[in-house]
Amino acid sequence: MDRRDFFKYTAGAVVAASMPGRAFEAFAKDAGEGDKYSVVILGDTHYDAADPEVYHAGYTDPNPKREANHRKEFVRNGDMWAERCPSLVKRAACLVDDDTRFVLQMGDLVQGDTATAEIHKRFLDDTMALLKKELAPDLPLVTVAGNHDLRGNDDEVIKQAYHEYMTARMSRELSQEITDTNFLFNVGDDAYIVINFGETDLDRITRLFSRARGARHTFVVVHSPVFPYDSASYWWWILFGDRTDSRAEERRAVRRLMAECNAVVLCGHTHKTELLDWYGDGGRITQVTMSSVWAREAQGTYTEKVSGTEGYGTLLLKTKPELGEPSPAKALFDEYRPGLLRYSWADAAGSYKLFVGDRDVHVDFYAGATARISRRFQLR
Repeated sequence: MDRRDFFKYTAGAVVAASMPGRAFEAFAKDAGEGDKYSVVILGDTHYDAADPEVYHAGYTDPNPKREANHRKEFVRNGDMWAERCPSLVKRAACLVDDDTRFVLQMGDLVQGDTATAEIHKRFLDDTMALLKKELAPDLPLVTVAGNHDLRGNDDEVIKQAYHEYMTARMSRELSQEITDTNFLFNVGDDAYIVINFGETDLDRITRLFSRARGARHTFVVVHSPVFPYDSASYWWWILFGDRTDSRAEERRAVRRLMAECNAVVLCGHTHKTELLDWYGDGGRITQVTMSSVWAREAQGTYTEKVSGTEGYGTLLLKTKPELGEPSPAKALFDEYRPGLLRYSWADAAGSYKLFVGDRDVHVDFYAGATARISRRFQLR
């Protein structure tokens, strides 16, 4: 059975996943006792053209300062996609082998900041075509919505364009009907729950977890982290997060769902490579944050900036000491610290390979375009 046939074989299980009231074990295909496979992963990519007029013609923002910052990102993207990022993608292509089932991209596929729905769809399509061609034309390429993927002159128009394009595209990639940017698919007895963190609906997410019940491993694929990350400016930008933690009960409800199935979270957004292992709510959640935004040459080398739970939140406090006083930020970090058993992060970008087996789940990270493993993250 080749890689494409494997996905066709499991497609019936994916279709059944959209049927209300069906538990995972009721429809999962028998992929064989002790099935092992791999997934090649890119983090955020922020694909862009060297000439901003290719995708950003007509782009404006009512906030001049914000627009100026976005235009700086156009320059950054053009620079890194001139040489560094193509070499990174070519390195990732070398990770694809006979046991690779699909390729995963962690959101912020494109820079966004487009003027019309038509330009945005072309932007998405060009990027998907490029990555498919370079990585694995015969494998499904799965992506999750990132904030840049949903951004433009009129965010609502761009969000609709993304929804129209990507649901159709994911339907083709996964050989089954996808009607939402929150969806579930399975590989053998493993469940992959894909969450659009920009359109968070607790009931919809709860149904996805219900349909995944009984999976061997449950992977949550989401652009944003689910744990607060160490940033003085964006510590709150997590799943169901905001500056006042007004959605705390929804955040905790989803956390309980993840803990119940000992979920592995695969995410991006922070432009760092990070591991966070947390025990609580009667279970375990392990999060790996991934980045392929090779904006600076130094990010092509893996050097841990923090290694150990005692370092969790230190960057935030160093930058803004006042957040160490009673504040929503301090309360949020304090909520997670007692259950934190492993923590590390590095300001490194590259490609990743996820290995999945009965008792062994790990991610190998390759910084930049390096040929050798830079870091192995043992997840299970």
